[in-house]
Amino acid sequence: MQPATAVKNSPELGRARIWTALDRYEERIAFGIVVLYAVVFGSLSLVRHWAFHSTALDLGVFDQVLWNTVHGRFVESTLSLERCDPHSFFLDHFSPALLLIVPFYAVVPRPETLIVVQTIALALGAWPIYLLARHYLPRGEQRLVWVAAYVLSAPLAWITFYDFHEITLAVLPLGLAMYFLATRRAVPLLVCLGASFLVKEELPLIAIGFGLALLAQRRWRLGLFVTVASAAWFLVTLKVIIPVFTGGAPYQYLGRYASLGRDEFEIARTLLLDPLRDLRVLLSGEVGSKIAFVLTLFAPGLGLAVRARSALIPPIVPLGYLFLSDYGGQHTHHNQYGAPLIPLALAASILGFATLSARPVLRQRLAGAALVSTFAFSLVHGGLPLTPGFYDAYLRGNPDRAPSEGSVFAREPRYEPFLAAVAAIPADASVSSRDFLSTQLPERRLNYHLNALDPCGAEYVILDYADPKVNRDEQKHLAEVEAIKAMGYDEIASGKGLSLLRRR
Repeated sequence: MQPATAVKNSPELGRARIWTALDRYEERIAFGIVVLYAVVFGSLSLVRHWAFHSTALDLGVFDQVLWNTVHGRFVESTLSLERCDPHSFFLDHFSPALLLIVPFYAVVPRPETLIVVQTIALALGAWPIYLLARHYLPRGEQRLVWVAAYVLSAPLAWITFYDFHEITLAVLPLGLAMYFLATRRAVPLLVCLGASFLVKEELPLIAIGFGLALLAQRRWRLGLFVTVASAAWFLVTLKVIIPVFTGGAPYQYLGRYASLGRDEFEIARTLLLDPLRDLRVLLSGEVGSKIAFVLTLFAPGLGLAVRARSALIPPIVPLGYLFLSDYGGQHTHHNQYGAPLIPLALAASILGFATLSARPVLRQRLAGAALVSTFAFSLVHGGLPLTPGFYDAYLRGNPDRAPSEGSVFAREPRYEPFLAAVAAIPADASVSSRDFLSTQLPERRLNYHLNALDPCGAEYVILDYADPKVNRDEQKHLAEVEAIKAMGYDEIASGKGLSLLRRR
């Protein structure tokens, strides 16, 4: 007979206690996972900014837009589109959802506010993932795996670290839309899709995918309404709303789809009537990057999203318009463009996983495999702290920084003696600067990103050879200093690879 102490300490009993704890404290554990993500990645994002790794494009853009709005100049910018004249940000993108941040920014008018808001917005994206898992999966580890899969998603880490982008505000409403699509709740679905339209002009295209999914569910009237209304709003935004701010000029980003056509209607005709041309465009560019992008989204779910039927349609639509673009930055999981895809892909994976309900033992094993797959892809392709990908994400825009320049967690020592002169620039003065210093200047109306050595007539110019266009080439930096001097500026402060010049 086995001793009582041996029974008490048996491995089987220990595992049973773990499963019991997971069941009992599921909600707290899920909440803790999300809070841990927000604290760790949010803190590192702030440190990244303080270490001068944030950029004018795009953290500087949104910081200036909100600062001007708080000071009575509605969404005005001089950094967006790198134009010298003050103009509306809506000339670039139609994103009224940014106004939701204004009350928080008015209290703390700093770039850090945007970084914190973005981290919280992305953390909240785990909520609809948990709602779906709770609706379709048994209590315990099978639900928690998908919360972990969300916070460990390889694209999520890159997006969190990479400055601020308005598209991240769409993650929560789109995730909730997937939940309401799956649970067949029409009114909340429409509310969430409508809310996403206010984030960015291309979001109605994703809603068209929801309309097609509703048609696949044979919800004919609702599906037709969502499809037609979304297409109509997309065209109104591109053909009416944005041209109001551009003075009638066409939407500039259509140029990224020149391989498909010259305007919206020619692009639509190609998509519908010329599949061979569509296929050629899909297979062009960096195909390996496109494959890696798809894998980081669906491989953590073991490809089970293919079993989700109609729920697979919404993520296919944004994948399509990203991969059909001629701009390579949209083909990779390293940029912000894939943010809406994270909740869509994971939701489809959960629904595909739930189809295995008749085989509970297999599903339990696959839950463990999904967690291992998530961690592996995050380790190889993501930005987990202290991995090679983390350093790439952390040094975004400044990849050639030498180890001798100091820790990536700290500001380079060469900046310290130079910053006193920068701080002495009057708050109302116009400044044109290189990338990494644009977000470090006190908020001001006329803050320019120095592009093609055109200072836009700014009173002050700041040069930094760490900018990718100079790539720490000291001779090129010195040549730029001389070129700016020839435009009527005097150098009033300098440092290693740094120069502050004032207009005569």
